[in-house]
Amino acid sequence: MNSFLLRRLAPFFVAAVAIEFLTFGLLLLAEREYVDWAFMPMIKTVGVLLKTTSISFLYMMLPYVIYLLILPAKYVNSKFDHFIASANFSIFVFLNLFEETMSLVFWEKFSAAFNFIAVQYLIDMREIADDISQSYLFIAYIAALIIITFLIVRRTEKFLLTSTPYPHWFKRAIYTSIYLLCCALIYVNADEQELRIDENQINNELSKDGTYSLVRSLWKSNLTYQDFIAKNKNIIESIN
Repeated sequence: MNSFLLRRLAPFFVAAVAIEFLTFGLLLLAEREYVDWAFMPMIKTVGVLLKTTSISFLYMMLPYVIYLLILPAKYVNSKFDHFIASANFSIFVFLNLFEETMSLVFWEKFSAAFNFIAVQYLIDMREIADDISQSYLFIAYIAALIIITFLIVRRTEKFLLTSTPYPHWFKRAIYTSIYLLCCALIYVNADEQELRIDENQINNELSKDGTYSLVRSLWKSNLTYQDFIAKNKNIIESIN
């Protein structure tokens, strides 16, 4: 993969991993009594979390990758390029923070990563709005996320551009095609069973990136709401 593309994507990936593992640490602390702390299960938990986070990252970055493909050479590192990169990074950071916060709320209720329950929950947007307005200070919450996003972007925006040579369009097209092929292969071949790392269900759930779990539930899950509750009833009751 071209070094220019890798360098431009690097700040986004670092932000995604940092935010994901911060959430992971908070959940580890909250569920410390139920986590399997043995060496190999923890290594697998972290490894699968990094894998699912990376998969989510690849898909989330598709619009920015297309932008880098069509960006004329004369605009590279220009004020326009800086504005677009900063805007994309701001949206990316905000969405990750928002998703992780919602993941924590979902975990508090179901002791699981996003799954088919979240899909069922998303069907009625009015129900979501009512629940949020009744349970949380939504405006204050959004304002806090915007402030945090602004602070992160201000501290890191100098890393968004790079002096790495910009490749010709033909090479960019090849690299973008490889990127798209990787996304397609991941979608076709991703196996939910491969993500089961331990007999401990908490470890299994902790290893799932929220965005990955939610999108997979939307597109590929055959698990019903009733089946999930029945399957995880003992775990949910014991923890809650």
